[in-house]
Amino acid sequence: MISKHLNLKQECIVLDEVLPGGAKWSKIIKRGQKVRISTEDGKGAVSALFYNADNTAERYNFADTVKIQWNAFLGKGKVLFSELGHILFSITEDTTNGLMDTVAGMSNPRLVKENFGEGSFNDIRNRYYKSDRENFLVELGKYGMGKRDIVACLNLFRKVDVKEGSKLSLSPLRPEPCGYIELRAEMNVLLVLSNTPHVMEKGVYNPSDVQITIYQGAPLSEDDFCMNFSPEAKRGFENNARYFA
Repeated sequence: MISKHLNLKQECIVLDEVLPGGAKWSKIIKRGQKVRISTEDGKGAVSALFYNADNTAERYNFADTVKIQWNAFLGKGKVLFSELGHILFSITEDTTNGLMDTVAGMSNPRLVKENFGEGSFNDIRNRYYKSDRENFLVELGKYGMGKRDIVACLNLFRKVDVKEGSKLSLSPLRPEPCGYIELRAEMNVLLVLSNTPHVMEKGVYNPSDVQITIYQGAPLSEDDFCMNFSPEAKRGFENNARYFA
């Protein structure tokens, strides 16, 4: 269990569970809590959507996240912006050296069939090859949301390179075993996950399990690494402070 590596008192841990390959997941991460997503074998690939849990019309905006921070490649210290300029999550730890994809989007049934073929009913674990879009629609439905609420996702544990100016290529890089990405909620955030292969992956459909650990983080301090990472991040935290005033 990942919680054994966190050196936390048991009462600090809110949730510690495995998300199986191909499965979907959602939870409301309360402001100040941290969620650590870890790939034990280094072969995980998870797609994520983020919403303001108190007003789901406000959601993650990948274009603003990239544009405001002047970089399409995320990592420790960067933040995830909504379209209203608020910060949903801060990236407080990242042992993958920036294996996060902001541009490739999510898989759908057609792409999964093209990239992996059709699932076999002789394969109990993956008898049906699920896509991100299907998983997201099921989870969003639990909160009264649907197709129109799906936005561009963030893909964790994989990276997409841009070659020859505009061509996208899936990087072969993978996290080290037990690599993880840790996010801190800067407001109450509805986090939706789909544990399926990256949209550009091809070959064998065999998504690895990932570990999800939610725990209570320390109070935000004036010398917080993420808040002081860039002038853009600082303005985002100021926007959040006004929002909660």
